[in-house]
Amino acid sequence: MGGSAAPTCEASDVDPRSWALARRLLKSVPMKRLAFVSLLAACGTSAGDSPWGDGTGTPDSPVPSDNGPYQVATTIDLTIEAVLPAQAELVVATLRDFSTNPAHALVTIADKAGVPAVAAIYSVLPGVLKDKLEGWINDEIAKVKIAGKPVTDYAAEIAALADTALSEFAIDSELALAPEAATHRLTAIDFNPAGFDVVLPIPGLAGDILTQTPTVVVAEGGALTLGDQHFGLNYGEYAWQGINLASKATFGGDVRTTLGKALNCPNLAHAIASKCVLTVCVGHETDLTNLCEGGLDALVGAVHDQLAAMRFDVLHFQQGTGHLTDDDQDGIADRITGGTWTAELNLGMGLRHAPATFAATR
Repeated sequence: MGGSAAPTCEASDVDPRSWALARRLLKSVPMKRLAFVSLLAACGTSAGDSPWGDGTGTPDSPVPSDNGPYQVATTIDLTIEAVLPAQAELVVATLRDFSTNPAHALVTIADKAGVPAVAAIYSVLPGVLKDKLEGWINDEIAKVKIAGKPVTDYAAEIAALADTALSEFAIDSELALAPEAATHRLTAIDFNPAGFDVVLPIPGLAGDILTQTPTVVVAEGGALTLGDQHFGLNYGEYAWQGINLASKATFGGDVRTTLGKALNCPNLAHAIASKCVLTVCVGHETDLTNLCEGGLDALVGAVHDQLAAMRFDVLHFQQGTGHLTDDDQDGIADRITGGTWTAELNLGMGLRHAPATFAATR
């Protein structure tokens, strides 16, 4: 008919990887261009221009997606290596002191914090009353319930949350893969491995280092290797926020609010002020209220400060290895499975081994 003949090709010309490229392109091009794309694929158009240098990928040997980042979950378990410094033990010890002898913990920490009411009471009470004061306070606190349990049980539960939050946790991140380098950004801390259902976004505090650009190697069979990365994270501050969110979800208020509401310092002070030995009574109701409130402030403040000192000066991923997995057979990896980080942490004691695994989805 005088027109140009349509290009033809033999079946033997077809590159299996080109079919994967065609399937990928068909998802994103308008219908009027389908014929052109089909011809490119059918005639074995070279995929040598693929940024991964080895074709477009096949179901058995996929390449990474360039359509948005992978959502990565990294699980770190420090219980295996027992690398936590003394600050972690202080956090738990402070709360457990309160859970076993709340009156002594409140008086001691209020005195240490310089709450004036402590001296005001203990400098004037006769010895017979001072000897009984902590016992009377503990008796009143024993009557108080939080969600049907003693206040001391609540303190012990918060101590347990702090203990596990500092040893078992997951970090969520976004990983965009490109041949020249990846972009890996930390986005959230998941406390579910620690036993409480809180996922806390990482807004970025002063000193945080949240983004790295490691090298990427993709090998035959979808083998993936990621290069060296150094992050920094104010983990203890985020752990404190997570514990308070867990307290709100379960008990209706953060740690300080929950303890303050349960103890009801004015009521407790009124009850203690009325205690007497023979004709000598405690009195000092206002001072007792201030001791109670000041002790709670100091207790919660000490736990916060101890946790906040737990900074990851270095979260070092020396190398990451995993496997690109193609679920829909289009030659593009939908997931990264079997991920392992060769990782170490500096928690103020130098770099220590930190067992870490990861998985990712698109």
